[in-house]
Amino acid sequence: MKCREYEDEYLEFLEKLHQPRRHDWEWSFTRQRDLWSKGRHLLLIASTDTYGRYEITRVGKSVRRRGARDQEQQLRVTHVRRLRRPLPLDELHDRLTAAQRRHLVEEGQQSKGTGEAIRAWLLRLRPELTEAVKLIEGAIESWDFGDLRAAQEVALQRDATLAVARMAGMQASRLAEWDPPAEELYDDTVPPLFLDMAGGARHPDELLDLPEPLLQDASARSDMLSDQPALEDHLVMHDTRTMHGWLSDETNHVAWRKFREHGRTLLVANANRTPAEQALGCDIIFYNVTRHSLVLVQYKKLDAERGGFYYPNSDRNLAKELVRMRSLDRYAEMQAGLVDEQRLDPSPSWIKLCHPRSVLPHTTEMIHGMYFSRRQFESLCDDGRLKDGRGGAVRFGYKNVPAYLDNTLFTRLVETGQIGTTGTSTDLVRQQVLRSFRGQRSLVLATLTGEEAPQAARNAQRRQAR
Repeated sequence: MKCREYEDEYLEFLEKLHQPRRHDWEWSFTRQRDLWSKGRHLLLIASTDTYGRYEITRVGKSVRRRGARDQEQQLRVTHVRRLRRPLPLDELHDRLTAAQRRHLVEEGQQSKGTGEAIRAWLLRLRPELTEAVKLIEGAIESWDFGDLRAAQEVALQRDATLAVARMAGMQASRLAEWDPPAEELYDDTVPPLFLDMAGGARHPDELLDLPEPLLQDASARSDMLSDQPALEDHLVMHDTRTMHGWLSDETNHVAWRKFREHGRTLLVANANRTPAEQALGCDIIFYNVTRHSLVLVQYKKLDAERGGFYYPNSDRNLAKELVRMRSLDRYAEMQAGLVDEQRLDPSPSWIKLCHPRSVLPHTTEMIHGMYFSRRQFESLCDDGRLKDGRGGAVRFGYKNVPAYLDNTLFTRLVETGQIGTTGTSTDLVRQQVLRSFRGQRSLVLATLTGEEAPQAARNAQRRQAR
């Protein structure tokens, strides 16, 4: 699509407003209806340069919506990514064959052959767009699973995995590339693990994906480490084997992935051993090794996808879970030292209340939800403003909760070290891993290692990545 001048200015405004805060955002525009058929598509967005010539400046995902006027069609655009090097439209058109140019539509949906050729030349001329295009195309279809509890567990694992990537300040675009289970899911069996379905082809240096016998084969390890920085890989290997030891005592149902960005390594594990009908939800345990910081998030679900509530008095497991969190918070407080890094909130325990899902999108979109520290949650349980359920029952919902943290703000606060413990030991992390399993909860465990640049440098890296 070719942007009109006011549309280009509005896009600039949206980017400046949302992207520094890492908010997901969308944009709508209208065009002549007969140029856009039904469906979702990779959209190339063109703007004029200083000489009035069109150049591709952005890519995104377009979805056709309802008609705007008699001959006009509204389209919604999401996942907009700006090109670091705009591509002149004429340069792209010149690469097409004569037959493809005959079928070329100046603006609107292209034919299958011409569209594939345009996409191929776009990525050949701007290879740095490959990851963005894969993410956009992966975001086109979604998995509709209804009310299956096993799929709900996968949805929570997925959300928690995305959350730890954001806490680490990483894009982890491979998490948008995943395949729904090929087999039928049953609630009386252990649900599949999201990381088993995510990430596409495995890179040979992903030691975490190897079975234990191969990990113990010294020659195999040596070959796979040969082209990697030795110090980092030995540390990663040590951490991996240590974490694997924690989990293997409790379950063999575990999937690992390793993500690297800006000199840091994020190890992520999804683990479970409980049939869906017995599962009590999901825990995130995020351990920043460099900062010795621990954050634990326990998931709870609202009772409806729209306008739902969470009733603490109806949750039979809440009391013992709060005991666990209080114990963890007290222990962390006792271990904190005067010279440790200061936090806005140094307590590790958090609760996320989120919508139940019936559709899992192929995107990096997280489940909408409300985050509360354990102290804030318990305070709100005694807040008269929340006693508006039947018979004055306490309930948590978007309609009555006075304040909470959303996905963007919470993960950003963790990433910048504004919340989480200080001086945490690996022994404490291990304790919490085991307590998650014994509480019949699925687990997303992540550790972040490597040197951490100052926040200003990380912000600059994030802007350049876009």
